Amino acid sequence: MKIFKISNSADFMALCARINCTKEGAKIMCKKSILNFFYIKDLRTPAANILKQDALSIGAELVTAEHVITGGANSDALLIANDKQVEILSKKEKAQDFGLKNLAQFLGQIFKKPKICEIMGVLNLNFDSFNPASRTQNLTEAIAKIEKMIEDGADYIDIGGVSSRPGSQYCGGKEEFARINGVISEIYRQNLHKKVKFSLDSFDEYCARFALDHGFSLINDISANLNLISVIKNYGAKYCLMHMQNSPQNMQISPHYDDLIGEIDEFFARNLAQIVQLGVEDVILDVGIGFGKTAEQNLILIKNLEHFLHHEKPLLVGASRKSVIDFYHKSSVEERLPGSLYLHLLAAQNGAGIIRVHDVKEHRQMLDLKSAYDKILL
Repeated sequence: MKIFKISNSADFMALCARINCTKEGAKIMCKKSILNFFYIKDLRTPAANILKQDALSIGAELVTAEHVITGGANSDALLIANDKQVEILSKKEKAQDFGLKNLAQFLGQIFKKPKICEIMGVLNLNFDSFNPASRTQNLTEAIAKIEKMIEDGADYIDIGGVSSRPGSQYCGGKEEFARINGVISEIYRQNLHKKVKFSLDSFDEYCARFALDHGFSLINDISANLNLISVIKNYGAKYCLMHMQNSPQNMQISPHYDDLIGEIDEFFARNLAQIVQLGVEDVILDVGIGFGKTAEQNLILIKNLEHFLHHEKPLLVGASRKSVIDFYHKSSVEERLPGSLYLHLLAAQNGAGIIRVHDVKEHRQMLDLKSAYDKILL
């Protein structure tokens, strides 16, 4: 007999297949292989005591403040449970009071990470986006960059005529269209839209219609302008809903949240309800890294990205070469590729279905290695 301590990130079903376990048995045991943490804020003392007993009765655990056992004030809590235990608790707590029915509903949601993460390359048709290497105002150069991103393995290419860097001013719809018109027309003429999915980074309705008329399939809207939804519906396109505090002109002025994850979650829930009601289901959610968040808040969102999976929509993360990297390691925009790769790797591990990047080739290499690593057992 030989014994090995192996990674708990290994593919559980693949391990079971290697052991020659029955498929039925593997499905049952798989629910016991993943440990979940649920942080519960302001849990009432009676609810904490009920949940503690219910958790212990099935082998799960609830961490609370010391005073809870003596009937003190409300407490934050940490529920630690595997998938099977979460399934049981979601049923048990439906019968309880003190707010535990809400917990039951939350535990009953699906938090499924995508098996693959797609790459969205960035091309800015302006003169003021924060990364100079992403800019071009030359048609020939723009098409060459698009062809290079396709060759390097992009799944999407996101084209924008307007900068959204902190302090930037909107140039107006007429100027935006003048910037994007030639490139979009050439993409369509060369049938490049048949080689890769194209996205337009815009909140202007006329520009959106023009792009969708020319083979684009996604509108990436930083403004959450739901007036575009009727356009999206008519074309059967996708819509990317991004969270931003304030606007590019003032989004970096003392970003404040009473409840960062909760407020962004409510933003998604509220807008998704309207979007679905208007007839569009194909929605991507973007937590808006850098858009009205501090460096620490950006990391909180990437680390806890899994929370937003309960909306059952693809999650997009764009941390490429952003100032969060400079905050923790002083560096110019040109020096931030390693930090970009690291943050996007974490995002992919934590549930991102799309990463928006300036460096397609390097990110494709990173994701290919991640894919190979994920398949390794021992």
